[in-house]
Amino acid sequence: MATQYVPGDIRDFILKHIASVAQIEALLLIWSNPEKRCSVSKVAARIYAGETETAKALEGLCANGLLVRKDDVFGLNASEENVEMIGRLKEAYARNLIPVTDVIHGKSRGPRPTAETRGLRRDR
Repeated sequence: MATQYVPGDIRDFILKHIASVAQIEALLLIWSNPEKRCSVSKVAARIYAGETETAKALEGLCANGLLVRKDDVFGLNASEENVEMIGRLKEAYARNLIPVTDVIHGKSRGPRPTAETRGLRRDR
């Protein structure tokens, strides 16, 4: 399974805070320069996403406590815990892009059905 390359705490962080690849890209962009504030249009241009998708991604990151918004610009919620975890997420994403995105996409698909949940148990 590809997700074996994603450390458990990073996987948990993704499952708790990240809903899309646009969110992880926006978060890592802002994390890379925490003193700078970015507008939706600037982030959208840098992550190659539409402004509507980017705005939704940024708002989700704010709702999860990773970013802060002030006067239509976004910045990092630079708690020590956030900075450390996002740094580790960056490393995992750079080294294991596909497994990390698999975790994100798996989250949106939900749990995979098992034989029991499909009603196909063989012991009947």
